[in-house]
Amino acid sequence: MWKIIYNLLIHLLLPFFILFSFTRPKIRKSLRERLFPDKLRAGISGIYWIHAASVGEGVIAENLVNYMSGEGDGEKFLITTNTYYTRDLLRVRFGDRAHVCSLPFDIPFSISRFMGKAVFKALIIIETEIWPNLIWSVRKRGTPIIIVNGRISDRTVKQYKRFSFFMRRVLSGVDLVLAQSEEHKGRYVSIGMEPERVIDAGNMKYYREIKEGTAGMAKAAVITFGSVKEKEVDIIAPVIRRLKETFPDYLIFIAPRELHLIASLEEQFAESFDVMRFSVYKGLPDANPAIVIVDTVGDLLGIYAKSAVAFVGGSLAPYGGQNMLEPLFFGTPVIFGPHVENFAEIAARIVECKAGIMVAKGEELFDAMREILSNEALRRSMGEEGRNIVVKQRQVMDKVVGAIKETVWKNSRNS
Repeated sequence: MWKIIYNLLIHLLLPFFILFSFTRPKIRKSLRERLFPDKLRAGISGIYWIHAASVGEGVIAENLVNYMSGEGDGEKFLITTNTYYTRDLLRVRFGDRAHVCSLPFDIPFSISRFMGKAVFKALIIIETEIWPNLIWSVRKRGTPIIIVNGRISDRTVKQYKRFSFFMRRVLSGVDLVLAQSEEHKGRYVSIGMEPERVIDAGNMKYYREIKEGTAGMAKAAVITFGSVKEKEVDIIAPVIRRLKETFPDYLIFIAPRELHLIASLEEQFAESFDVMRFSVYKGLPDANPAIVIVDTVGDLLGIYAKSAVAFVGGSLAPYGGQNMLEPLFFGTPVIFGPHVENFAEIAARIVECKAGIMVAKGEELFDAMREILSNEALRRSMGEEGRNIVVKQRQVMDKVVGAIKETVWKNSRNS
C-alpha cells in the first residue's frame, strides 16, 4: 500500500518537477539522462554498483574503488551520481576503470530502463541517499544493498522519524548499514532499521590514498581558504586583506565551493591586489600574483598539501561544514567555524587533539592564522597531530570492505 501511495505522489509531482528543472541549470543538464537513461549493456554482470550523490561522496567512492582494486581481485564498478559536475569529474578520475553515469530519478520506469538485464554483486549507497524505488527495484532482483559511511543529519532524522512507519518498510530492503559513528548508528535504528543490521564502522572520510611523498611535502608560503560558501565571503574578505598586510610574502588561494562566486571574488580583490585564476596560474610557473582564485575542480587537495595553514569553509555560516580532514592528510593545520553539524565528530576530534582550531568569527580567524604562521613549532605540532588522526583511522577501510565482501558472500550462498 505504501509503495502505491509513494509512487502516486511521485507521478503527480513529476510534471511540476520537470517544469522547475528548466529553471535550474544544475538539474536541466542531466534531466534527460536521469529521466530516460540509457540501458546498461545487456551482458553486464558481476559488478559493484556504487552510488555517490555529489562531490564529497564521490571522493569516498573513488577511495573505495581504489582500495578494492588494490586488493587484486579484479573487481568491476559502476558509479552513479546526482550531479553532472560530479559525474564529469569522476569520469576523468576513473577513466576506463569504472563506468560513471547519472542516477535515474526515483521512478520505477527510469530505474528499470537503466538497469536493463544487468546483474550486480551489490548496490553500495554512500552516506544518506535513501531512494525507495531504487531500493525496492534492486532488492527485487536479489541484489544485496549496503549503506556505507551512513549518516543522518540532525534535521533529516527529525523528518524521517515523522515517517518512521514508511521508512521501516523501505529500510527492510537494506541488508546492512555501516554507520560512521555510534550516534549515526542510533539514528538509523530510530527511523526503523533493525539494530542487528547496523554497525558502527567508523568514518571513511578519514581515509585517503595519498601519492607517495605528498603527505610530508614541504610547506610553501601559502595560505588557503577552501570550500568557501557565499555567506562567508563578507566574513573572510577583511581577514584576507589583513593577512596580506601582516604576511605580504604569502600567496593566498581562495577556493569557492560554488563556482558562481569566482567572478565576484575576483572583482572584490582585483582593485587592491594582483588576482589571477588558478586555471591561468598553473600554466605560468613564473607568475607571482597576490591572490589566486581556484576556478577548477579537483585541485584543492594539491593546494592544501603545500599550504602552511588552511581554513575550511561552509562553517562560518550555517551550512553544516565541509571536510576539514583534507588539509590533515598533508600535515597542514586547519581552522574552521562553529557550524560543523555534518562533521561534528571529526571537528571535535581535531580540536581535542590540537590538530586544528575552531573559531566563531572573522576576528578569531585572523588571530588563529597569525598565531600559526608566526609559530613554527606550533605549526609543526599541529601538522603531526593531524597526520596521527588520519593514520589511526585507516583501519576503517579494512572493516568496511570486509563487511561488504562478507555480505556479498552470504547473499551468494543464499541465492
